[in-house]
Amino acid sequence: MINLIRRDLILQKKLLWLYIPFILFFVLMWSSPFLIFTLAALYIPFNAFAYDEKVESDKLLNSLPYTRLEIITSRYLGAILYTIVSIILVSGSLLLFNKPFAMSDILIGSSLFLLLAAFTFPLFQIFKQGNITSIILLVFIVSTVLLSNSSELMSTYGITLSNSDGVLSWLVPIVLMMAVLIIYTVSWLTTYTIYNKKDF
Repeated sequence: MINLIRRDLILQKKLLWLYIPFILFFVLMWSSPFLIFTLAALYIPFNAFAYDEKVESDKLLNSLPYTRLEIITSRYLGAILYTIVSIILVSGSLLLFNKPFAMSDILIGSSLFLLLAAFTFPLFQIFKQGNITSIILLVFIVSTVLLSNSSELMSTYGITLSNSDGVLSWLVPIVLMMAVLIIYTVSWLTTYTIYNKKDF
């Protein structure tokens, strides 16, 4: 399964050269930190889906000694791994350019990405080949617009959460993350069920 996750990075080695400039673009554009965390997390897994559609890699993967459960699980675990990588890179970039951010920005940004992934990953299995790239572009554009429009509200919420005292300051993040993980798990099971019934 680790090899399946590594495969995404190897196949995208050319696009990965654009990953840092992609992050720096939003950092230098004075975007809201949570927006940068969200978009940075989208980059690798959504490019992986677009590449898989282009070369029809599912046919090859299903001819190799991997179960369908391993294939789907690697994509979901990979998305979490790439989220961690994006958090490290975005945090480093923001610190480098003296852009303030808080733990709430990381929490909100990563949670929003996992929610987007949870709702879109099953769609990649439902729609026919040839439509995935369009879905990715649509999701990217819509999420960018929505996140940009809600950035002020989210930033205010993050500041309020960071400045709150007592139980609220740690209870809200824990409840939010647990809810996201439950939705993400349901999405994984749904995607596997759909994928397991497909013919390649």
